[in-house]
Amino acid sequence: MLASASALYMAALSEADRSGLDLASREGLLDVCRRAVEAAGQRHHPVLASWAMPVPHTDALELWRRSRHAASRSLLWRSAWDNSFLVTAGTAHDLSADGDDRIAAVRSAWEELAEDVVTGGGPSSGLPTGQGPLLVGGVAFAPATGATRPPLPDALMWVPAVQIRGTGHALAGWATPPGELRLNAVVDRHSDPVQVSKGLLHMAEQCLLPQPTTQGQPVGRTLLRESVELPSAQDWKDLVARAVRRMREGSFEKVVLAREVRYLAEAPFDVPAALDRLGETYPEATLFAVRDGDHEFIGATPEYLVRLTGETVQTLGLAGTTPRGTTPEEDASYEKDLTDSSKILHEHNVVVRMLREALNDACADLTVDPAPTVLKLANVQHLSTGVEGTLSEGGPGILEFTERLHPTPALGGHPRGESLDWLARNEGLDRGWYAGGVGWSDTSGQGEFAVAIRSALIQGNSASVYAGCGIVADSDPEEEYQETCAKLRPMLDALGLE
Repeated sequence: MLASASALYMAALSEADRSGLDLASREGLLDVCRRAVEAAGQRHHPVLASWAMPVPHTDALELWRRSRHAASRSLLWRSAWDNSFLVTAGTAHDLSADGDDRIAAVRSAWEELAEDVVTGGGPSSGLPTGQGPLLVGGVAFAPATGATRPPLPDALMWVPAVQIRGTGHALAGWATPPGELRLNAVVDRHSDPVQVSKGLLHMAEQCLLPQPTTQGQPVGRTLLRESVELPSAQDWKDLVARAVRRMREGSFEKVVLAREVRYLAEAPFDVPAALDRLGETYPEATLFAVRDGDHEFIGATPEYLVRLTGETVQTLGLAGTTPRGTTPEEDASYEKDLTDSSKILHEHNVVVRMLREALNDACADLTVDPAPTVLKLANVQHLSTGVEGTLSEGGPGILEFTERLHPTPALGGHPRGESLDWLARNEGLDRGWYAGGVGWSDTSGQGEFAVAIRSALIQGNSASVYAGCGIVADSDPEEEYQETCAKLRPMLDALGLE
């Protein structure tokens, strides 16, 4: 009976050869699914099955376009650390959580699932950090507190059904040398290995083979119906003034205030074209796009939260902002304002101090850049300080580091407890995933997370675009408001909004 089912399975999937999934590949995947079902029966709990094969030179953005049509859940990740990429489609297993302990809950569930993985196939050489099946997704800045639940959970991470990874891409088209296709499924003793493998191959084929879909055109001007600032410009400036008064009274050293601008357009936003523009304009940023149903959270962030590769943990202090100049002389003048400002240096040093303290007890050695450097982006420039450590034996994994570091003073404030409490009572804005974290972890705890700034949440023809800035005791409300306007610009340009 099993042999007959296998024969029908192979005949039904003969078209998959065109995607590189030849007979041997299909048989290998089916074998992994069979072994995982057997293991689930023996262990009396679901088991993660994961099978891999090399994939040829390809285009990451095109793969992601196809993945958006292959499943209602997808992710694009282009790393600022090493220019590697990750594209996923579909879901093998969800790990979502709400509340203050959302990251810890996801971490615990992932560690349990990762204990028993049945693997097969072979990865290609030269892959980026991390091996095997991945957990991908993101977490909100803070738990939702309103009566209406936000579109994305407090924490939503998942094992993708299809994950495609590559490295060494060129910026033009993001073409890559051979990478890895990995197909994942969580099965129990009642699962049909033939149907599981057939479904995985069908989704992989949709991602790998050209589809008869229209390519996104370059973003032009978007016809806007209306926009709403939350809070209004004057209310936000008044909020800055209130925060300054509290800091001068000694309540806290720094707080980060965010703004949301909601846009309603005449037609749906072209998300692939917006990502294409972001990738070209901000090649030094980590580019991300998370789709969950009809919502897409996208961005190009200059700030990474933490990266763990081998025994090396890296994080980045990014705080302090000035505009870019229209001439070299004006640009240099803005840079001098950045490096000479006692207010900006204080804001920056608060962030670096917290990063050092959060990593110190987990690392045998810790190195902090001796002085901040200036990171120049297309529209703004920031003070930047790298922090790098060597893990002590038995040190934390990427999700535990994410829990330790999030939110940094660059996103929330300092001291953390006092500033976050004031934000919760006064900001009046549910940030959702803005200023949260987006990234991935492998089964050994290695991975990458970036801070989800320079971002937007899109649903059809509506978009919420976010920006924020750090407030200290000598902040000026008008200057801070203008800084947020500059930080909104990348997403507005990408979406074709003026």
